Amino acid sequence: MTKVTQIAATGALAMTMSAALAADSMNGTLLAEKGMALTVNGTASITVPNDEALMNWSVSAQAKTLKEATSQAIKAMNSGLNQIKAVSDQLKLQTQSMNSYPVYGETKGNQTPKIVAWRVSQSLEVIAPNIELVPQVIESVNGTLALDGLNFRVSKEARAKYDESLYKLAVADATQRAVWIAQSVGSEAGRVEVQSMRFNGGATPRPVNMLMRASAKSVMDSAVPVPEIEAGTSELNLTVNAEVLIKR
Repeated sequence: MTKVTQIAATGALAMTMSAALAADSMNGTLLAEKGMALTVNGTASITVPNDEALMNWSVSAQAKTLKEATSQAIKAMNSGLNQIKAVSDQLKLQTQSMNSYPVYGETKGNQTPKIVAWRVSQSLEVIAPNIELVPQVIESVNGTLALDGLNFRVSKEARAKYDESLYKLAVADATQRAVWIAQSVGSEAGRVEVQSMRFNGGATPRPVNMLMRASAKSVMDSAVPVPEIEAGTSELNLTVNAEVLIKR
């Protein structure tokens, strides 16, 4: 009986303290008869390993005529494409752009500038669904194409595996906040109604990926052996805005 009495006393004390806290937070005011509608936010964040790489390659050529410069750029890009395709059929390739512009010679006084050459550039995007393919691609086109950028990210397929956890965590965070607010105004969890929810999410790569780009580019510039690749991690984020009604 003593144990039961102690538990009952503890429960009563907790209820008294909760009521006191609610009274203090309301400063003596009362919740409206119709209740209170408000928006609460919930967030979730999970750090996961990157499993996909995005490489940006380019080639440029300069010659006296536009035709000659274009021909040189196309030949170099075609050679690079064939080398990349030979690495793996898992790679996804997409030509991004091809630009040409004149190169003008020096002028004196009011002389009209004259075109002395043409420069043509072409860029290519390569997506590697397997991080292990990245050093192989870099090695295969070393000296043929220039590596302008290397980014690591979480693929859509991998992200889908974490969706359930993200949604549950975000909703739990939002509803917990709603309960805290309800308790602070003298209501309780059972008097909270969730009326609607809106979700927003994304993936944020860690800063280490910036270092990866700089390192990879220096490899191409100095023609040193291909480095080991560390893909790093990204943070998957999800935010929910929940419209709730706290009843009196």
